[in-house]
Amino acid sequence: MKFARATLIAVVLIVLPLRGAGDSEAAAPLTGASTANSTRLNVTVSGSQKWIDTGMDVEAGDKLHITAEGTVNMGNNSGVTANGVARGWVDTLRALMVPSVGRGALVGRIGNSDAATPFFIGADGTVQAPIAGRFYLGINTDSMQTPDGKYEVHIDRTATNAATASGVAARQSMYDFKPLFAVLNAKLPYRVSDQAQGGNPGDLVNFVIVGSQQQVTDALKAAAWIPADKTNKDAVVSALLATLQKNVYVSVPMSMLYLFGRPQDFGYQRAEAVMVAAQRHHFRIWNAPFAATQNGPIWVGAGTHDVGIERDQRSPDAMTHKIDQEVDNERDFIGATLQQAGQVEAMSYMTRSKPITSARTATGGNIQSDGRVLVIALK
Repeated sequence: MKFARATLIAVVLIVLPLRGAGDSEAAAPLTGASTANSTRLNVTVSGSQKWIDTGMDVEAGDKLHITAEGTVNMGNNSGVTANGVARGWVDTLRALMVPSVGRGALVGRIGNSDAATPFFIGADGTVQAPIAGRFYLGINTDSMQTPDGKYEVHIDRTATNAATASGVAARQSMYDFKPLFAVLNAKLPYRVSDQAQGGNPGDLVNFVIVGSQQQVTDALKAAAWIPADKTNKDAVVSALLATLQKNVYVSVPMSMLYLFGRPQDFGYQRAEAVMVAAQRHHFRIWNAPFAATQNGPIWVGAGTHDVGIERDQRSPDAMTHKIDQEVDNERDFIGATLQQAGQVEAMSYMTRSKPITSARTATGGNIQSDGRVLVIALK
C-alpha cells in the first residue's frame, strides 16, 4: 500500500509516541490449581512483571468486582493510586498498555495472547468477562518506566450462572456454515486490485465477517481496532484533536484498494504510535453486493501486517509498505481479536475451489497462504 503524503507523516511524527524496547511475556502463575475456580482472591500487583497471573480462571459472563489499595511511584509522580495519574502532554509520547487512561492505573486482560485487549479497572471497578480464560492484572505503563510500589488487590467473582448483569455468556453455537460457504465460493473474489477496473491484483481476500454494519462497528471497537482516517485532511484534524485531548494518534489513512469496482468501505488498524507509519496490523473491508439467505449482510476483508518499508516495484522512485508475506497470520490475528473480545458467535475456515497459495501483491511483495478464508459470524 502507498504512503500517506509527506505532510501527514510529519504530523504523525510530531504527535505520536516513541516505541520502546520489547515487552516481557506474562508472568508465570502465582498460585496453585486450586485458585483457578476461586470466587474470592487477594493478589499483589507490582511493576516486577508486565502482567501478573492472578491464578483465577473466568468464564464468559462472569462478573468481577475488583478493589485495589496501595500506591506506586512512576518517575516524577509519587503516591499514584490504582486510578492512575491524570493524563498529561507527555502521555502522548508513551505506548501505554491502555492508552486512553493514566499511567499507574490498574488494568486487566483475559488470556496472555497478543490478541487480548487490555481494559481499565482502577481502584474500584466492575467488569464482565467477554470470554473464558485466565485473568491477568497489570499496572498501566510503557516499556520505558517500571513502577516502584505495589497494589493489594481483592477480586470477587460472580459466576456466569449467577451473574445478573447483561452480556452473559453466549449459548453454544449451532451455526450452519454450509449455505454461506456455497454462496461465498461462487461469488467471492480472490483478490483486491489497485484500480477500480483492471489494475494490478493485490492482497488476498482472506476473511469474511457476517453481521450488520452496526454489529461490525461495535465488534471491531470492542476488539480495539481503530478506523483509519479516509483523507489526509481528516488525518490532520484527528491528529490535532488527539494531541489536544492528550491521546495518541494511530488512525493514519490507508491507500485505496478496490473490490466490487469500488474502494474499501472502511479501513481498520492496530498499531503503536509513531510506528504506525511503518508497522501496523491492518485490513480493509467492503460490504458485499450479495448475501446468503438467513445469514445477513456480508463484509469481505483483506488483511495484511505491515512490517517495514520497501520499494514499490510499479515505480522506480516510489516506496511502499513491506508486508509479512505469511498473510495467514494476519487473517488469524483478526479472528482472534474478535474472539478475545467476546464478539464471535461462530468461526470456520472455507477452502476455496481454486485456492491461491503463492502470489505477488500489486506493489511486488510476496504472498504465502494456505488459501483458506476465515468466515466470522458475529453475535
